[in-house]
Amino acid sequence: MNEVEIRRLSAGDDLAAATALLIRFFREEQFDTPDETIRRNTATLAGLDTCGLFIAEADGGTIGVATVSLEFGVEFGWGAEMGDLYVLPEWRGKGVSRRIVLAIEQFLKERGASFYQVTVTPYARDAHDLGKFYEGLGFGSEGRLILAKAL
Repeated sequence: MNEVEIRRLSAGDDLAAATALLIRFFREEQFDTPDETIRRNTATLAGLDTCGLFIAEADGGTIGVATVSLEFGVEFGWGAEMGDLYVLPEWRGKGVSRRIVLAIEQFLKERGASFYQVTVTPYARDAHDLGKFYEGLGFGSEGRLILAKAL
């Protein structure tokens, strides 16, 4: 495998490649979020200390992207959600996702997080067997039901 570098981007970095991968990810996973919303929210996320925008680079290009956001609660203190994780198809199965996840975990530990979670949509679970994939990375179900309400 070619050398892969994982980096956290900040607001001052060129976010174009990370944003392009996030847009590609959203389209492939059938989300209808407009491209401009993804661009705007990616730029905001990159500027927040309580969030992380991570990329994987190899062969002079960006081959993966992930996002994570911290939150504080009474039950656990600092926790987080990994909102997005996408690796180009030709780079899958080569340990890139695992390297990104390890970088995210280091970022979260440095900020005092006691846990983090990932939400797997029914489409992604069925189309890509992501439940098994994330279990292999150490995630497990607590049996909690997450409900969402648009504002």
